[in-house]
This record gives sequence, C-alpha cells and structure tokens, in this order.
Amino acid sequence: MTRITTTLVLLFTFFASQQVSAHGQLTAAQLFERFSDTTQHCRKEKDQSTCTTYFSADGVIKRRMHEDGKLKDGTWMVKDDTDQLCITWTGKTKALCFEAYLNHDGTLDMYKKGRHLSTVITFFEGNVENL
Repeated sequence: MTRITTTLVLLFTFFASQQVSAHGQLTAAQLFERFSDTTQHCRKEKDQSTCTTYFSADGVIKRRMHEDGKLKDGTWMVKDDTDQLCITWTGKTKALCFEAYLNHDGTLDMYKKGRHLSTVITFFEGNVENL
C-alpha cells in the first residue's frame, strides 16, 4: 500500500510540475518569434472587448477594435532584460509593457504589474487582415 501511495504522489508531482512549466512566462526570444510579422485576435479582460492586432517585423503595430472598428497604431519592441513585450501607442509617451504567459490551449495571457489585462486568442502568420 505504501508503494502505491508513493507512486501516486510521485505521478501527481510530475504532472503538476508539467502543468506549471506549460504555463510559463515567455522569454524575450520567444516573444519576438511569436509576435513578429503576425496577426492576433485578442480580448481585453476589463470589458471582454475583442480586437485584431498586427505586429510588423519592423516594429510597427496596428490594432482594430471589433465592436466599433476603431483603429490604433504605434510601435512595439521586446525588452531582452525583462522578457517583456512593450507597445507605445501613437500620441502616448510611455510604453505599456507586458509579460506573456502561455496557456495549455495555445492562448497567451498578457500581464502588466501582476494584472491580467488581455488574452491573445489566436495567431496568424503575416498581416492577414491588411491592417
């Protein structure tokens, strides 16, 4: 009985550790690879509004909100020292920097200072919606 209990505890510990590593923070290199020249469907957690965003390979970002079609643009970069994706919207002077955490279903949770602000739902290669 003790052997079975020990085996079950070890198996549970193994699978629990696998879940933690699968929901880990992306590194700067992973962020750049995942976002550069891609279009994403995203959701703002505050109000559940959805958007489409394109991150060009040369650091330009364009976003369209689905509800009202409002467009927004700016620049983006990845900070190597903090593993953050940073966006500076046109007309703003301060960048919004996020940590990205990969979920089991392939979505990304975007956090700023410990708060879950948005979720990237799907990724597509290139500027598929001509933003």
